Amino acid sequence: MEKTINLSPELPSSAPILSVTLSERGHGTPPGNRRVQMTTSRMDKPDNELRETLEDRDPNKLNQHIQIVWDDIIGEPEGARSPECAWRLSHICFRHARNLCYTLLAVVAAPPCAFLLGCGFACLAFECILTVCCRAGRMGAATYTVGTGELQILEEIVDRPPDHQLFQALFQQTEPVRVVVDGKTQGSLITVIKKLVLSEDSEATCKIDVVSAKEYSFESCKRRIFSLSLPHEPANCSDEERTLFIRTVVDFTQSQTVHALGTLLRYMDLHWSNWSMNLHGRPEYISLKRISLKDIVSIDEDTYKGLQIFSSLSHPSGFRRGVRGTNKEGLSLFQLFSKCSSKVGHRRMRVFLRHPTTDINILKKRQQAIAFFMRPQSDSLFRNICASLRYVKNVNGILTKIKALSAKPYQWKSLYNTLYHVVLICEMCENTKNEYLGELAAFDTNKLYEMALYMNRIIDFDASKTEGKFTVKAGVDPELDIKKQTMASLHGLMTETAKVELERLPSYVEECTMMYMPHLGYLLGVRGEELGSGDERKELPNMSIAHDMCVELDVVLGDTYPELAAHETRVMMRLTSVLLEHLHALTDLVDRCAELDCIMTISKVCKEYSFVQPSLTEDKRLVIHEGRHPLLLAAGEQALPNDLICCETRGYIKIISGPNASGKSVYIRQTGLIVYLAHIGSFVPAESATVGIVTHIFSRIQCTESIATHMSAFLIDLRQMSLAVRTCSSRSLVLVEEAGAGTAAAGGLALQAAAIHSLTTHAPYTLLATHSDLRPYVIDSTRVTFMYMDYVIRNGEPVFLYKAVEDDGGRGAKAEGLALQVAASSGLPTVVLDRARDVLDAIRTNSLPQPNKKLTEKLNKMTEIIKHELQADDV
Repeated sequence: MEKTINLSPELPSSAPILSVTLSERGHGTPPGNRRVQMTTSRMDKPDNELRETLEDRDPNKLNQHIQIVWDDIIGEPEGARSPECAWRLSHICFRHARNLCYTLLAVVAAPPCAFLLGCGFACLAFECILTVCCRAGRMGAATYTVGTGELQILEEIVDRPPDHQLFQALFQQTEPVRVVVDGKTQGSLITVIKKLVLSEDSEATCKIDVVSAKEYSFESCKRRIFSLSLPHEPANCSDEERTLFIRTVVDFTQSQTVHALGTLLRYMDLHWSNWSMNLHGRPEYISLKRISLKDIVSIDEDTYKGLQIFSSLSHPSGFRRGVRGTNKEGLSLFQLFSKCSSKVGHRRMRVFLRHPTTDINILKKRQQAIAFFMRPQSDSLFRNICASLRYVKNVNGILTKIKALSAKPYQWKSLYNTLYHVVLICEMCENTKNEYLGELAAFDTNKLYEMALYMNRIIDFDASKTEGKFTVKAGVDPELDIKKQTMASLHGLMTETAKVELERLPSYVEECTMMYMPHLGYLLGVRGEELGSGDERKELPNMSIAHDMCVELDVVLGDTYPELAAHETRVMMRLTSVLLEHLHALTDLVDRCAELDCIMTISKVCKEYSFVQPSLTEDKRLVIHEGRHPLLLAAGEQALPNDLICCETRGYIKIISGPNASGKSVYIRQTGLIVYLAHIGSFVPAESATVGIVTHIFSRIQCTESIATHMSAFLIDLRQMSLAVRTCSSRSLVLVEEAGAGTAAAGGLALQAAAIHSLTTHAPYTLLATHSDLRPYVIDSTRVTFMYMDYVIRNGEPVFLYKAVEDDGGRGAKAEGLALQVAASSGLPTVVLDRARDVLDAIRTNSLPQPNKKLTEKLNKMTEIIKHELQADDV
């Protein structure tokens, strides 16, 4: 009889079960298990790109003789024999063994479950929890990002009620999904939080949690901070040294900040199961950073929407509308700048636009960097940096997975690519003679080189991708190599063993199977049909569940695969500890690369639309020559240039009048956008511009009505005007469009005149658009200047020139008589226009308008018809 060797169907590589079946006469077929194939054919492949990058360097910057201490990696890590480590290793081995059972279920259930879980975890990855403590007008806050493990604290600042503008800026910057406050928080702050949470443009996912002030007391929160564990804390330090380290990263004299951070830590301890699938796990804290609002330009959410810096559009599908992460960005400045090369850059762009600064030194550095990248000589460098930025990932989330020993092979590869390319970016920034890029090049990247070397020489990325787990390269650990060779030789050994056993079995047994299963060992099996059934069932001599040859293999070879997995896990744990030692430097460099991505994207847009560098000054002066609206340029619409001069001699308060559709709104918004762009360091759409630093930008442009606010449109207008009048300073920009339009004309006129009178005290940069003639009601002052949008009348219809000019003769106030002409040009029916003229003439002559003849005739006809029908029915 022929002998043939057949392997069982191919099994998942993560749970290898080798099976060799022998019948008489045969030959061996190659193993069908992917793990065996990959292990026997694997070679240690050199990484040419890494060698070029890490060896061909400036010798003054990098020590060429970096020696890797292999004992740090292949040696037994600290705590390897601890119960926690034993549990982790056992759990990993068990997870591999049960993988086979899950395979069949995964074929049916995995696609829909993966889609649902993927959508959920994609939204969860960057969810932010915000805690805030406010007492006696002083505020402290802390945030935690679930997916990245990043802690941020806001240094204690003064935030005046009832508006709490700094908290609003913090809320806009962090975009939390949960706001945690205690029961003793100021009522004015609670009101502001409710307004922000219930705003119309929110995605209805942010919630407020009010916790017990007694349970979250200051002392208990302080004790929780002292037990905080951070990756970059000193190793093997005593309790006193650890307390001293915590005091160096947290200023305990700032009581509100300490209270907020402790509240956040205690809240996450108690509610972690709401944010993680691991019910018995604990939150990981990868880094602790600070949020700075010191030099921020204060801009409220209404201004962001009114100027179209952000424009969120709800999902068109009803069941997806309101779900976090489903909103789409409309035509806005953020959409114009959302061309970053990396995802971290795209996310940073939103924070970048939310944080305009008054620090003139930072703004000038950004302008120099933008000017550098706009030069034709920098095109090659621009392309190379963009190519590297595409590989930069958010390392906080990756390192959280690595620290928990649950990282996937693609995450290890992403971390390596990030290390490699951030180092490459730093090198490319050298010798650029630019201050902003020079700061990036000055980073000490020696430790990052070392981390890249460790990963490249230890991890077999190709094998890890194929096998779906962390795999160590051949040649790193001799003991591990022996185990891999043993695993690779199992097929041949089991084949020979099966041949021997088949000869020992009785002649009526034509086939036997030798199997290896992790945790169960080696098994020998025969078909039940060959032994018969019932009374005729045959017995095998010297056979039992634990066959002698199988026991011998168990003793000699051991449980090969779990030992191999445990050994590789120990190597991974030691490599993880080495990587976490330099985590802080890597996260800082990734943040700087994300900001560089934003700067390069802005420079690309500025070059595309021919923006110019504005001159920033501490003087109170705003001069724009031939300014244009950036969003009109982006949309391909015609944008006619306009000038603006605000100075001591030309006035700071501009009252702009003109017909409807003459360009007043565009003129006001383009001025606001030009000032805003200057305060993020961008170039501006103008021939030239001199921009004085401002601290606030207020607006009464867009009225966001919502039933949740319990306010009418007119009341919302008054609230916006009240905020500007009460809190503006001489360094503010106030943009007002049709203030008081929601009430009677006389009342609206009085409100506008009173607001202008109040604004003349501080004389902020003010642009106010109106249809009313305010000359008789405004106190004559050199700080107030009247302007109008120019137009001409041709054939009885207005032709708009869209040019803002100074109004010395009151021509702009006469434009209210052009309302009917504008209505006619918009396509309003002639019947309506004729009636409107009759009513307007009656108003001017203080008389009643004549009845509408056509309506009267129609009414009389209908009356006669009704009378005739009633008479016919004898009613």
